[in-house]
Amino acid sequence: MTISDTDSAAVQARYPQLTAASTISIQGQPGSFHHIGARMLFGDATYLYRDSFREVFDDGKTGKATHLFLAIENSIAGSIIYNYDLLAAGKIPIVGEVYLRIGQHFIARPGVTLDSIREVWSHPMAIEQCRNFLDTLDVKIMEKEDTAGSVRDLRDSTRRDVAVISSDLSAQIYGMNILKPHIETDPNNYTRFLLLSARPLPETDPTLMRKTSVYFGVQHRPGGLVTLLQEFLARQVNITKLESRPRVGSPWVYDFFADVELDAFSDHGKAVLEHVRGYCEFMEVLGSYPDLSESGVHSAKPQ
Repeated sequence: MTISDTDSAAVQARYPQLTAASTISIQGQPGSFHHIGARMLFGDATYLYRDSFREVFDDGKTGKATHLFLAIENSIAGSIIYNYDLLAAGKIPIVGEVYLRIGQHFIARPGVTLDSIREVWSHPMAIEQCRNFLDTLDVKIMEKEDTAGSVRDLRDSTRRDVAVISSDLSAQIYGMNILKPHIETDPNNYTRFLLLSARPLPETDPTLMRKTSVYFGVQHRPGGLVTLLQEFLARQVNITKLESRPRVGSPWVYDFFADVELDAFSDHGKAVLEHVRGYCEFMEVLGSYPDLSESGVHSAKPQ
């Protein structure tokens, strides 16, 4: 994927806070999809490349990073569940989201042929996105911390029987060869990323839709969750995502994350959330934010 200066310029014109003077913490190495997505927002900023999402959140808590950029779900492989727990514990507001078209490529050392591959390295999410292709091969699958980091590790090794699933940018950065492009199971392969920051993004275009993410618990009784969801329905608020997580210390009790099409900063949004909060044991607003990909950052998100 080619990174264009016009990508970041388009969104920075709308949100001047997203500048090259920012420091962005991401999970993964140069050439990872986190790196590609963040570059489309910030351009040539300072990036902190971390091995784990927990380290990314630590950068936000300690102030090492002005912004955190992390994947939350993929259209093929589903949600990155662990990141919901980090969102709940981290207390760092979500200020934007981005939908990025993901092209996965089969990468090896220069001169290596497809029939010599015996082992494949990549991040578990990338592996899941390419299961149909991998099922056609007689190979050992090795899960790694990062897609681009796996390409770097292959470059630094002497192995000629290994291929990596990663981005075309990572192949370019580390001097590797693409054996087979676009091995993702579905061409409509998108990952949704969240941008987190203690710095709010004032909206200059009031016509853009905002999404609000909430974390809440309901009474553990029949109909507790349904009753709450019906309150959103009665106010014609669309729920676009609902995820449950076990409540630590209370076996078989669950708390929930929901994304709703609502501007929590508006008078209407405040009134809706105040009413719904009455049906919850607790409710926390994790962020109310625009889709930055609608600002010309990349191709349109899936419909």
